[in-house]
Amino acid sequence: MRAGLVTELQSPLWILVRRAVNVLERDRCEAWRCLRDAYTLFGAEPSDEADRVPVTRHVQPGCLAAWQARRVVDYIEAHLGAKLTTEEIAAVIGLSKSHFSRAFKSSLGASPMAYVAARRIEQAKRRIEASAESLAHVAADCGFADQSHLNRQFRRWVGLTPGQWRRSCASAPGPLVRPTAAVGAVR
Repeated sequence: MRAGLVTELQSPLWILVRRAVNVLERDRCEAWRCLRDAYTLFGAEPSDEADRVPVTRHVQPGCLAAWQARRVVDYIEAHLGAKLTTEEIAAVIGLSKSHFSRAFKSSLGASPMAYVAARRIEQAKRRIEASAESLAHVAADCGFADQSHLNRQFRRWVGLTPGQWRRSCASAPGPLVRPTAAVGAVR
């Protein structure tokens, strides 16, 4: 390595840039401080635009980052009617199945497939309550294999069959206090 390059790589500017790169995933605030200091070493003042860059809070070890959780939840919501696998969901944010499963459970309080099941039940509850469409059609649209699968899962999560749910919603004069699924929506 040439002597000038070694000196250059030891300059305060390069030290700040390397530090920013090293702490970027752990501490975005520190990374931005390093980059602002490097910008100042170039002899310029940081612009207002650079100060407006959103700073995310520190990610808890073993959990998904906020952007990862948001992306995964949005993907699940968009694909509730399709067959979903843990591997497919993990691929959305580029994690292995096992790492994703642990981080998802730490972040959202349920395994990925339990979360998917809860969201499907919530979607089915809304559809059953709001329309007169057949339960077989609701089951297919909400990602269940068939009406029997919907019936088993619905009874397990809600405590009523879908038919009982529909009748209770139709006969209720006002807002009905209903059992809720164990896993709620994340928004």
